Amino acid sequence: MAETTNYQCPNCGGQLNFIGKTGMLHCDFCDSDFTPAQVEQIYAERQAKDDARAAKERGDDGTAPKPTGKHMSAAEASTSETTRVHVHRSTSTDPVQAYLENSRWENVDEENMRAYNCSSCGAQLMVDQVTAVTSCPYCGNNTVLPGQLSDVLKPDYVIPFKMSKDDAVQALQEYYKGKRFLPDSFTNQNHIEEMQGVYVPFWLYTGQADGDITFSGEQVTTWSDSQNSYTQTDVYELRRAGTLNFTKVPVDGSTRMPDTHMDAIEPFDYGELTDFSVAYLPGYITDRYDQDVLECDPRARGRVENTCTSSLQNTTGGFSSVSVNAAEISIDWSQVSYALLPVWMLHTRWNDTDYLFAMNGQTGKLIGDLPIDNGKVTKRFLTICVPLLVVIILVIQFLLGGYTA
Repeated sequence: MAETTNYQCPNCGGQLNFIGKTGMLHCDFCDSDFTPAQVEQIYAERQAKDDARAAKERGDDGTAPKPTGKHMSAAEASTSETTRVHVHRSTSTDPVQAYLENSRWENVDEENMRAYNCSSCGAQLMVDQVTAVTSCPYCGNNTVLPGQLSDVLKPDYVIPFKMSKDDAVQALQEYYKGKRFLPDSFTNQNHIEEMQGVYVPFWLYTGQADGDITFSGEQVTTWSDSQNSYTQTDVYELRRAGTLNFTKVPVDGSTRMPDTHMDAIEPFDYGELTDFSVAYLPGYITDRYDQDVLECDPRARGRVENTCTSSLQNTTGGFSSVSVNAAEISIDWSQVSYALLPVWMLHTRWNDTDYLFAMNGQTGKLIGDLPIDNGKVTKRFLTICVPLLVVIILVIQFLLGGYTA
C-alpha cells in the first residue's frame, strides 16, 4: 500500500490552514506560506516516491519482489494492492448518469479525509486529517462521532473562502445593531466566536430551455364625462416562444441548510470557481450532500422554468396585467457538476428555539433569524402610546370644556 500524507507544513510539519484573503496555506508554527499548487506539487512528488517504493516492493519495477515470509496467491496479491482508483468512462448519453459514473475520489485524496456524523441531525461532515470538529454547524450538537466516508463523489470545483472568521464575527455584530427588540441576553449569551466555516455542497446544472407559453393580457382603459366614469377591459391572448441557455444553475445538496438561507446569500461569483483540490479544505468543514444530483434535479428545473416564464413574460409590454394561461417548457441538461461553496455558519438556541445564521464566505452577504423580546415590544408601545393617549385625553377635555363654556 502506498503511504499517504496529510497537508502539513513541508518545512516544520505543522498544521496548514487555508487563508481566504491571501489564497495561501499558512503554517502557524513557522509562519510559512504556500500556494495550493505548491503544496499539491510537493505532495504529488512524495506520493510518486511512495508509489515507486511500493512498486519496487511488489516487483512491478522489473526487480524481484522482496520476500515477505508468506506465500500469496495471484488473487490475494491483486486484492492486497491499494492504488489510485481508475476512472471508468461512461458511454451514457445522459450527462447526469455519465457524471455519476465518472466522478469518484482517488484513494490518495479519500484517505486524507475523515468523516464525522452528528448524532442529532444526521449531518455527515468531512474534514482533512488535522481539522477538528467539535460541534455540528447545523444544529449545534456537541456529540459528533467519527464515521466513514461512503459513496461520496469527488467535487469538480471549489470557491475558496475569501472572508475570514473575523470578518464573519464582525458582520454578525453589525447585523445585531439597530435591532431594538433583540433580547439583551441573546447577544450576551450568543457564542458568535463559534462560527464555523463550512463548504456547502452544490450541484450546478448547465443546459437549454425551450419555452412556448400562452399568456392572457388585460388592457384597461378609463375615461369619464360630466355625468359618469367608464372602464373598458380588453382581454388578449398572447403567445411567446423562445430558447434560453443556462450555465451552472445552483442547487444545494444539503437538506440541513434551509433553502431560504441559501437563496438569500446568493449569488456567488463563478468567476472564482477553481478546480477542486483538498489543499483548500484545511481549517474548514465540508458538508457531505444528502441529496444527490438526481434528487436535486426537480428544484433546478423549477428555477429554470420560473426564469424562462419570467423572461418571456417580460416581452409582453403594454398591458395592465399579464397572467399565464398555459406553458410548455422543455429542459435539456448538457452538463452537471459538483462544487463546494464557502459559507460561515452559526447555530444557536434561545428560549428553546433554534436560530441559524449563514454568511457567504466569498462576498460577505449575511442572513439570519433573530428572536423578538416581547417585553421590549410592550415597553416601546407603552413609551409611545401612553404619552400620546394622555395628550389626546387632555385635548378632548379642553375642547369639551370650551364647548360647555
